[in-house]
Amino acid sequence: MKRLAVAAVLLLLSAATYAQAADAERGRALYENHCQVCHTPGVHSRVNRLAMTRAEVRDIVENWQKQQALRWTDDEVADVVEFLNQTRYRFR
Repeated sequence: MKRLAVAAVLLLLSAATYAQAADAERGRALYENHCQVCHTPGVHSRVNRLAMTRAEVRDIVENWQKQQALRWTDDEVADVVEFLNQTRYRFR
């Protein structure tokens, strides 16, 4: 019984890791197709950047996609935020 519980936990952890990687990958694709034209990587690392927390990154992405009439779902916004956090911001 204990082995089964350990196996179940390991399976859940590996599934969560895969899902997170898949989300960041989709976020990368969305970012490259819709954002990268204007936003070079330097925009995210400048000293006076707008986003100082992960929540602020989400607010900026959400507002921007609305201004561009992209009609992204909440999941798509979260994917772009995950991509940016993994590759640019590294907030906890």
